[in-house]
Amino acid sequence: MKKFLSILLAVVMCIAVAVPAFAANTTSSLQFGADGKFKIMQINDTQDMILTDVAEIALLEKAIEQENPDLLVFNGDQLTDFFPGADVDGLKKCLSNLFDVINEKGIPFLVTFGNHDHDYEDIFPLEEQMAFYKQYENCIVPDNGCDPGTYNVPIMSSKGDKMAFNVYVMDSNNKAPDGLITGYEGLRPYQVEWYKQTSDELKAANGGKVVPSLLFQHIPVKEIYQFLDEIPFTDDVTDAVFSLDEVKWYTLNDKVIDGALGEVPCSESLESNTGEYQAWVEKGDIVGAWFGHDHVNSFYGVTDEGIKMGYNGGTGFSTYGRAGDRSVRVFVIDEKDPENYETYEVTFNEMVFEIPVYPLDLFSPTIATTIAKLLRSLIPSFLMPIIASFM
Repeated sequence: MKKFLSILLAVVMCIAVAVPAFAANTTSSLQFGADGKFKIMQINDTQDMILTDVAEIALLEKAIEQENPDLLVFNGDQLTDFFPGADVDGLKKCLSNLFDVINEKGIPFLVTFGNHDHDYEDIFPLEEQMAFYKQYENCIVPDNGCDPGTYNVPIMSSKGDKMAFNVYVMDSNNKAPDGLITGYEGLRPYQVEWYKQTSDELKAANGGKVVPSLLFQHIPVKEIYQFLDEIPFTDDVTDAVFSLDEVKWYTLNDKVIDGALGEVPCSESLESNTGEYQAWVEKGDIVGAWFGHDHVNSFYGVTDEGIKMGYNGGTGFSTYGRAGDRSVRVFVIDEKDPENYETYEVTFNEMVFEIPVYPLDLFSPTIATTIAKLLRSLIPSFLMPIIASFM
């Protein structure tokens, strides 16, 4: 009980002390073009290693050349999940392989952290990781947030006289602490409070009107499961994925607009409630929430509460992914109709050349689905109902 009270007191103090110390950004150098359009490119799960990921660089160079984005958002897991004997110099080398190239493109970029970036906090603290990014002249991460990876950046109108749009970038932390809660932690209370306060401040600065906003974070909220239906064991599982943890089949439902399901979402913990999604609904400014983390998912849809959200599949080739369908996601926002923005993926196969498979994809969660479907095909049909009765 004493430990619980200490933790609760620490959370309250974080909310009381940290949140008021920051004021929302209401102006920036980002601006809609003369045509009234603004283009954002999401990049995630690059997971770069000491050796340069030449395929990833080729994808990004071609995609940037074709799309000519106004802003790049690196949505977490810039660092690899496998680096025995890692030290700070080695980790910086991993990042410089990519960001030296990105900085040369002259495009403003933002960065937040994924769970694997958090994995190295003991030797490469998040403050130092962000300081590394900020050494690049095109990194425009502001100091207006509640922690190094959580902040907002507005986009001004084409005339430059008012806020027309806003981008939230959130640090969704790492795995949930040991105990009754499993899965990923998601946002902490002080981060949710920061979002709510910032939304209110932006609204006040915009004459009492909410500022339409895109939100980027690495790990999805658990409401991503609104887009999935559980499939009974006896049903056709052709388009379904298998959850090894739950021993269940899932498929996409009719709330989905586009994209593919390759693995069961690894969201914030299903056993807890961060309150983040509920805060979005309350404030009414989030016109889209976009995630990475699950490398072989690319679907998006609209929730029951009217929020569009979904994935970009993984970008990097130093980890598992979708073979030649590794991607970036593009958002084209119209100043006159920002809620109805256009979004699409640009893939490696479209930009460079087609590859049938990539060795690291053998470690993909899709393997569990493949094996489960194979085993299922060996079960005689008359045994299906009997097995299902035990599930």
